[in-house]
Amino acid sequence: MPLTSTALRLRHLRTERNLSQLDVANYLGISRTAYNKYENGCSQPSRTIKKLAELFCISTDYILGTDTPGIEQQVMDISMEKQIKKYLSLNENNRYIVDSLVNKLYQDERTNTSI
Repeated sequence: MPLTSTALRLRHLRTERNLSQLDVANYLGISRTAYNKYENGCSQPSRTIKKLAELFCISTDYILGTDTPGIEQQVMDISMEKQIKKYLSLNENNRYIVDSLVNKLYQDERTNTSI
């Protein structure tokens, strides 16, 4: 099943904030399995959309993919969604390698800019 923009955005927002699916599910008052269905595109977060927007400090339109960002934002969103799809298709070991590399590059970047 192809991932929807809502599914991709929810996963990105959650991982960006270092939250587990269980953390978000508990905040919403639903099971982890129910939340997992949002991130896998099996169901839409219709009843919990406002709470998700509050948790992530964004609009409900953004979560649902109904906002109309400028062309630069649209290009960036499409690019990010493609990268997320690629990342999610990797096995656990390869995701670990990607995570390690990104963390190392991020640390190097921060070190270089603080000098």
